[in-house]
Amino acid sequence: MTQIYVNRHPHEKNRMVPLAILFVLIAVISFGLWKRSAPHPGETTGDAAPKEQPGSKILPADMDILPGMAEINALLLAGELGEARDKAFVRLRGVRTPLEIREVEKFLGDLHMRMVFSQAPMEEKINHVIKAGDTLGELAQTYGSTPELISEMNNIQNNIIRVGKSLQILSGTFSATVDKSNNEMELRLNDRFFKRYLVGTGTDSSTPVGEYRITLRLRHPVWYRPDGESFPYGHPENLLGTHYLKLNTPGIGLHGTWQPESVGSQSSAGCVRFKNEMIEELYKILPEGTTVTIID
Repeated sequence: MTQIYVNRHPHEKNRMVPLAILFVLIAVISFGLWKRSAPHPGETTGDAAPKEQPGSKILPADMDILPGMAEINALLLAGELGEARDKAFVRLRGVRTPLEIREVEKFLGDLHMRMVFSQAPMEEKINHVIKAGDTLGELAQTYGSTPELISEMNNIQNNIIRVGKSLQILSGTFSATVDKSNNEMELRLNDRFFKRYLVGTGTDSSTPVGEYRITLRLRHPVWYRPDGESFPYGHPENLLGTHYLKLNTPGIGLHGTWQPESVGSQSSAGCVRFKNEMIEELYKILPEGTTVTIID
């Protein structure tokens, strides 16, 4: 039966070859058209979220309701952080209500952190070409910075710097004012607003007022109780959190805390306390010699 069937259609096999070729051609053309219309890796379609632009996460969601902030947001999205900063300072001088002031200060604080801990241009930054004999410690002392900040700004690993390489260094003078009446600290750079922090101060207004200086910077500090007993970093009785900035007055400094809920109130034994992530930030940017003024 098989031989009879084949002999009845001697040209059927020849007719199938052109049909198969035509089918393959149609498939190839269709795939090529789809490939041209499909997004390439890294592209987005009209319905997809746009690619993130420099600065796009800086502006708080509700800031664009403030007059004048739309222009600043546009500068951020274009990566023009310096111009956005200048416009924000102009805006800060023009606002009147406490809510507007805090909103613009929050914006500037976030923007400053982004600029300081990156290669973003900033008028307070200088370029230093490393010479033989330079060390991070000496450079920090020369320019009023810290080794930690120079390392993070320039992505330095293991404190290794190479002769001839250019480093960005923040060169300016920080100062801080702790206000016990609202448990806040205002940080300024070259006497211009930099950032505002919530702090905890001493119970019964025990934090002493006056003008002091940071004399010692400690990572993972040991806490010495007034009776002389000491508690190492990580001990449940150690009250200093992750970092400590000692002031030139007995027993008083800026430090972290393992009780973040206590920040914002009179809750310490006299020191000025911060949430750990905030004191870690301050530890990186404030060198020894920084002035800290405490007021009622």
